[in-house]
Amino acid sequence: MNRFRNRVLWCLSIVLLTVGCATQAPEKKEDLVWPVPPEQPRVRFVRAYCCLDDFGKTGREAWLDTIFGTSQSAGMSKPYAITTDKEGKVYVSDTGLRTVWVFDEKSKKVSFVGQGALRTPTGLAVDAKGRLFVSDSSAQKVYAFDKDGKMLLAIGKKDELGNPAGLAIDAATNRLYVANAKLHQIKVYDTNDGQFLFDIGTRGVEQGQLNFPTNLFIRNGKLYVSDTMNFRVQLLDLDGKFLKSFGKAGDTFGSFARPKGIAADSEGHIYVTDAAFDNFQIFDDQGRLLLFVGSRGRDPGSFAIPAGLHVDEKDQIYVADQYNQRIQVFQYLSEKTPAAAAKGR
Repeated sequence: MNRFRNRVLWCLSIVLLTVGCATQAPEKKEDLVWPVPPEQPRVRFVRAYCCLDDFGKTGREAWLDTIFGTSQSAGMSKPYAITTDKEGKVYVSDTGLRTVWVFDEKSKKVSFVGQGALRTPTGLAVDAKGRLFVSDSSAQKVYAFDKDGKMLLAIGKKDELGNPAGLAIDAATNRLYVANAKLHQIKVYDTNDGQFLFDIGTRGVEQGQLNFPTNLFIRNGKLYVSDTMNFRVQLLDLDGKFLKSFGKAGDTFGSFARPKGIAADSEGHIYVTDAAFDNFQIFDDQGRLLLFVGSRGRDPGSFAIPAGLHVDEKDQIYVADQYNQRIQVFQYLSEKTPAAAAKGR
C-alpha cells in the first residue's frame, strides 16, 4: 500500500512539474538584440531549451515515459554546464536531476545520458570521437560515455580529483583538462585511457596561481580559466604556462563578483557569466569590456544565477540559466555571420 501511495504521489508531482513548465510566461517574440538600436547589434537572442516538450509531440511522448518508469521530470531542475557536438546536439548537465539532457535539433528529440550512474554531474566536454565526458563532483570522477550513452571510462583515483568541475578537451593532443576547485588546480588526463598527465597551478593570487577555479574552455591553443575566487580570468597555454589575466572584484562594469562560465568565440572575444550580476560580459582579447547582456529576471535575455557557458563553432552562445531552469541561446553577430542567423529565427 505504501509503495502504491508513493507511486501516486510521485506521479502527481510529475504532473505538477509539467503544468509548471507548460504555464510559464510565454517567451517574447520580438527581435532581442544587444546593444539596442540605433547601435549595431552584436548579440541576438535565438531560443531557449527547458523541457521534454521543446520539440513538440516527441517531447510529449517522452513525458509519458516519465510517468511510466523513468526518473526524469518534464523540465530541468538545476542546469549547470552546456556543450555541443559536431552533429549539433546540445548537452546539459542537471545537478538536480542527476543526469545529462541531450537536445537533438535535427531529429527533434530529447534524451538523457547517465541516469542512475551520476550523482552530481557538473562539467561537460565532447572529444573528436563524439564521446561525452562528464565530471561528477560527488563521486570525484570524470566519466566518458559513447554516443549511445554507454559508459566507457571512469577517470580519477580515490581523492585525486577532489571536487571536479569544469572540463575542456584539446582535440589535437587528446588532453582532458579538469578544473579542481577543492585543490585549486587543473588536472590534465589522456582522453584515450584516462591516464593522469600533469597538474597546472597551485593556490595563490600570483600569475598562474588559482583560487577555486570553476570553469574552462579551449580555443585556438589557449586554455581559458574562470579563476572564481581570484575574481579574474586567466589565459594559459596548453602546458599551463601563464599568458595573461584580467578582472578584479567589484560591482562595476568589467569587474567580477561570482564569475562562472567562460568561453571564447571565433574572433577571440571572451564571454564570462557572473552569478551575482545575472548576466554575461563580453571582453576583447586584451580584457577590455565590450558589452554585457542580461539582468535579473525571467524574460528572454534575463537570468537567475547563470552558471556554465559555451560557444560553438558557429559562434552560438549557450548559457545555463540555473534558477530559471533553462538554457538560453544567443548568436554573436559578426561580419561572417550567415544572413539567416543575423536576421534571427
